[in-house]
Amino acid sequence: MSFTLHPNFASKERLLELPLSVVLLETEKPYPWLILVPKREGARRLLDLSFEDRVQLMKEIELAERTLFNEFTPDQMNVCQIGIKTPQLHIHVIARFKEDPSWPDTVFENSSTEWFLPFDRQTMRERILQRIQPPL
Repeated sequence: MSFTLHPNFASKERLLELPLSVVLLETEKPYPWLILVPKREGARRLLDLSFEDRVQLMKEIELAERTLFNEFTPDQMNVCQIGIKTPQLHIHVIARFKEDPSWPDTVFENSSTEWFLPFDRQTMRERILQRIQPPL
């Protein structure tokens, strides 16, 4: 069975592939925001992954979190799995700043797309790709 991304991810930019996950860049919100989608057809929740896949996913979450933290020095990092609107297992890794348009609320409670960082989205994309180093 081949792996396909849920159609709700169509507007996201595919950055790279890690051993387990496809890494997407959220392009519709004003934050450095990565989405990790494990390449396991039919997986809807963490319970659907094998123990080995769960360990690998934690390594990839740490890689995404450290990449965003080291590159953008945010005030806080948010890591979450929700999956209500998109029923394919995926993990959000989001860099948060006190001056972002949603602070201190969650990014899901604010529909703002106002960009607030001192560089554009293309620069953000390039900075992430230069820094992220896939695990061996």
